[in-house]
Amino acid sequence: MPTPDLSTSPRAIWRLTWPQMLMMYLVFFMGFNTVWVAGQISADVQAALGMVTQCAIFLMVVIMAVSSGATAAVSQSLGARKMRRAQRYVGTTVLGSLGLGLLVAVGGWFFGDGILRLLMVPERILPIARELWQVTMLALPAQYIYSATGVMFRATRQVLPPLWVAALVCAVNLLACLGFGLGWFGLPAFGYMGLVWANLGAQCLGALCNCLLLTNSGYLQRRALPTLRWLRAGLPYLLRVALPAGAAQIVWQSGYLTLFVLVASLPTDSVNALAGLTAGLRVEALLFLPGMAFNMTVAVLVGNSLGAGKPEEAKRLALNLVGLAALAMSLVAALLWPFRRELAELLSQEPGTQAQIISYLTYNLISTPFSIASTVMGGIMVGAGATQYNLMVYGGTFWLVRLPLGWLLGHLLWGTASGVFAAMLFSQCLQTCIMLYVVLYRDWARFAMRRWREHHTEDRKSTRLNSSH
Repeated sequence: MPTPDLSTSPRAIWRLTWPQMLMMYLVFFMGFNTVWVAGQISADVQAALGMVTQCAIFLMVVIMAVSSGATAAVSQSLGARKMRRAQRYVGTTVLGSLGLGLLVAVGGWFFGDGILRLLMVPERILPIARELWQVTMLALPAQYIYSATGVMFRATRQVLPPLWVAALVCAVNLLACLGFGLGWFGLPAFGYMGLVWANLGAQCLGALCNCLLLTNSGYLQRRALPTLRWLRAGLPYLLRVALPAGAAQIVWQSGYLTLFVLVASLPTDSVNALAGLTAGLRVEALLFLPGMAFNMTVAVLVGNSLGAGKPEEAKRLALNLVGLAALAMSLVAALLWPFRRELAELLSQEPGTQAQIISYLTYNLISTPFSIASTVMGGIMVGAGATQYNLMVYGGTFWLVRLPLGWLLGHLLWGTASGVFAAMLFSQCLQTCIMLYVVLYRDWARFAMRRWREHHTEDRKSTRLNSSH
């Protein structure tokens, strides 16, 4: 098992960040390619794919929560030089992701029709959405494992292996979408069903490769798998971080689903608006996903620093990365601004959908410095184990500001999707201001495992948890 490099030098930070940023661009390209192929088929397929994809992302909240807890636990364990404890948290996360993925997929399969109707999917696209949903549920367990193993690589600062896997997965997905979706390369064209089957194959390939590489690195081994005795000591902290993180993800993703419902139920041009939102989110990912790379980097660095007992270093690193990420992605947004129409024409053949894409990009490119800064600050809270703040701030601004304001502007005052998009901009600005206050003035370092151990030094469970071997 390799000894992790726990340096916080600029060079070490760059080595940790650039592969994750490149990996996020690969993820963006996969999503962009899928939406582009769907747009070549029809606006109905593009709209249905958007609804199904957003709902599938909502079902990923469970593994997102577990991954947040595991990131904090593994990074802090490595910062404290507790290698065996890190191994056991990795094993717990990977095995747990398989079981949870199967459980959620079965539930999603049986209740899929009710879920789609609850989301008010327009009758015109409901049959397409139903078929896409069924195959998406088959892919969910593999997607859980692929996501969890990727997080474990990042938490242990092994960022190159998952990058090569992501490149392979992206290439396979691209060829399969073009081949089985549009009939390129002499392959049979299955239309929109070819897209979801391509995604299933790509996710299975990624999960398998990541598991093999984790095993080869020494972090995923039978002898390091957690025992029931260890789980009684080690799970409480994992759950302490994961439960608020999961609640935050549920609140956030359910908010996005409600946002899709707001757009789908607009009084005019709802299908084009829905397709425009789907495509616009993919372009926004060009900025947001690199922000997530900074989010993951800062989570690992903060976790390492707090595990080593250096809270001041954690805060200094965190603020530097927030500023760097916001500046870098704002420059990219400025470069994209003149090409909004060209991007819309690339993503859709329908003039009505193109107009909605341009409207979405207008508001969301302006919000870039705020959305990126708040995303990175969320990573600070994950690394510290202070996910309660993410729950309160992100959940509060989404449900108390974005959705009510979106309904007011989109349904009552403006009557168009632009009202919903404007509400998104305002809530991002407010969310960023509140998160900055938390980072600067609240004692989020108190949630770290090191501080927790100091208050439980006589606890036998904690003693077993701290054992290196």
